[in-house]
Amino acid sequence: MTSILIYCPNPTLRHDYIFELFFRMLLGVDYSYTPNVNEAMVNYSHEKNESFHIVPYGLLDEFSIRTDILDEISFETSKMITAFFKTVGGSCQFDLFSAAFFLVSRYEEYLPFSLDNHRRFPAEASVLFKNNMLEEPLINQWAIFIRQELTTNFEISFPKMKFTYLSTIDIDQAWKYKYKGIIRNILGLVRDVIRVNISEIRERIQVFLGIISDPYFNFKWQNEFHLSLKTQVIYFILLGKYGSYDKNIKPSNPHFISLIKDLDSLSYARLGIHPSYVSNSNPIQLSKEYQNLNTIISGSITMSRQHYLIHAMPYTYRQLIKLGIKEDFTLGYSTHIGFRAGIASSFYWFDLTENIKTDLLLTPFCIMDITPMYYRSETPEIAKKTIESLLNKVQAVDGTFVSLWHNESLSETDRWKGWRSVYVHLNKLANDIIFSE
Repeated sequence: MTSILIYCPNPTLRHDYIFELFFRMLLGVDYSYTPNVNEAMVNYSHEKNESFHIVPYGLLDEFSIRTDILDEISFETSKMITAFFKTVGGSCQFDLFSAAFFLVSRYEEYLPFSLDNHRRFPAEASVLFKNNMLEEPLINQWAIFIRQELTTNFEISFPKMKFTYLSTIDIDQAWKYKYKGIIRNILGLVRDVIRVNISEIRERIQVFLGIISDPYFNFKWQNEFHLSLKTQVIYFILLGKYGSYDKNIKPSNPHFISLIKDLDSLSYARLGIHPSYVSNSNPIQLSKEYQNLNTIISGSITMSRQHYLIHAMPYTYRQLIKLGIKEDFTLGYSTHIGFRAGIASSFYWFDLTENIKTDLLLTPFCIMDITPMYYRSETPEIAKKTIESLLNKVQAVDGTFVSLWHNESLSETDRWKGWRSVYVHLNKLANDIIFSE
């Protein structure tokens, strides 16, 4: 394997973390430090030489979290790349390593900000949104820039990185009507009558008379479709208690248990826990849900995504690590498409308060079903174009495109009529890209 020689006089854990991200994870090569600036391929110092030179901004030399750092972030464009943390005297006018660290460490989420209605970090508070960069996989673009600079100046061979696609589906409610109990269904019927929701009344009655299938239980269609394209899927299962934001049926229900086991047996699918809304502030409840899912599948779950994407730095990730979770898929926004951490690839979580890299792998998603439909008020046909544009950006940087859907949004009922075709379009586009490379 090719190894990049880096001159960095006093490397810290932050340096190791970001060099591993760029060179090993994004570019597929190794790296090592050299004490001789003249033999370095990458010079990350204030000394000058003929290698690829990035002048340090200083963020990687620090050990604490600075509350004033947002005042220092100003996006500019130079040599066809857009970045921040501008420096003077190097081959690049920005310290891309410090900028990438700021984004993937989610530095800004440790700073004071106004919570949204679900006590989350809102997209509008991010520096990427404020600078119209949220829909750009910036760090992947920076990695390609570095690769181009190194291949121009040195005889270095980089492996061909490939675009990948992953479908993730949250199961918040496996059934719309069935197995929810008499009381919940009666209350639901009363609500529909009060709202004069004729279609819901008719649908509910038809489901219980066996005339039609429960629209949320569309897993047979999913199975046939995913098999036809060989799509890799991760299902995140909600096993929380019934509440205002947790609507699934009881995890002890035999039909629910049967569904989970069936999904676990699929060759193309993996399962993860979908911690309930209330579990983020209740470690005991979180552990109970996790153990329930492990018991059902007689295995050990290592993947997770927070229900409603609720998480707080660094508390949530620390709780997941204690639980035994190795990979989390929460990073993204429900309100906006794009790249919350400025990257279209998996990366390890860096705990800023402890100033250490962890073994928790974060896999961000870039589009969620509710975003184009509700927050962007797009029709299915417009949403297909939105997705295609985003796919092209990820393909251009050989990144990973992760989508987030629900069985509900594939139901072809209520507000989701016509949206199954969007999911089909997305998967076929991704499949075409994969098999054309």
